[in-house]
Amino acid sequence: MFPRMLWPRQLIHLRTDFFGLEMEINLSSHPLLFTLLGFLLGACLGSFLNVVVTRAPKGISVIRPASRCPHCSVLIPWTLNFPVFGWIFLRGRTKCCANKIPLRYLGVELFTGLAFGWSFHCFHVQPDLGMLLASCAFAWLMIGVVAVDAETMLIPDRFSIGGTFVGLGLCLYFPSIQGVVFHSFGAERMLSAIQCLLGILVGSGLLYWIGALASRVFGREALGEGDIKLLGCVGAFCGWKGAVFSIFGGSLLGCLLLLPCLLAQHLKSKKNSSAEDKFLGMEIPFGPYLSLAGIGYFFGLREWVDPWFKWLEYFPG
Repeated sequence: MFPRMLWPRQLIHLRTDFFGLEMEINLSSHPLLFTLLGFLLGACLGSFLNVVVTRAPKGISVIRPASRCPHCSVLIPWTLNFPVFGWIFLRGRTKCCANKIPLRYLGVELFTGLAFGWSFHCFHVQPDLGMLLASCAFAWLMIGVVAVDAETMLIPDRFSIGGTFVGLGLCLYFPSIQGVVFHSFGAERMLSAIQCLLGILVGSGLLYWIGALASRVFGREALGEGDIKLLGCVGAFCGWKGAVFSIFGGSLLGCLLLLPCLLAQHLKSKKNSSAEDKFLGMEIPFGPYLSLAGIGYFFGLREWVDPWFKWLEYFPG
């Protein structure tokens, strides 16, 4: 996954003082430990991401106040706030009032931890600091979008626009993210920035015109502005090919997941004539499917997707 700019393995080590005994652990010789470190870091940041997902749409600070039970407002002690394991230990229910804790909390922490763990594993195989930072940041952003858009039908600008600037900044500093390894005139950063900006413009522009045409055909708004800005973020990290794939891959993924629901609703509509019309008139968030398609492209599908764009080389100019 990280075939680009290398990072010295000698820097992958920890030094600590344990009861007066100085210890140094070279993580490059402990791949499982390094992957576990990535999982734990991801799970902790996933726990913070749950706070952002819950508070950002409401305009509440993500720093203060401290975490409280959403049902009875009792302060949650740090001993019950361990990522992943806290939810499992409590069996999905709050200790203070025994109300259910949404499964989303476990899912966000678990999948963020897995994404970080896989990124750290790939970094151990072929060290590329830029790709490590980009993969962790992109996974964190996209998992956050999946969670918040599925619950609120909103994509906060701090995920879409903020993520776009994060991707642009990383691509400027680490050209390897956009596949730019070496240039004879030393223009790696400029070429990487061009690729990143092209991804932003193609992703947002293409989805905007698809939404505009769909709105004209159906006589109602087909896509929200949040989806358009989100594709700019995907393009910043994945380039224009990843942005295009996310549009069509996300649409296909959405159809595959929603068709069974539509079929089940159609069967129910035989008993209730208004049920099918109600289902067809529902607004469905598109952001989660775009995000999942973007994650799929970034974390491995690009090797199979990019060759499909080779046909563009046959066009003149």
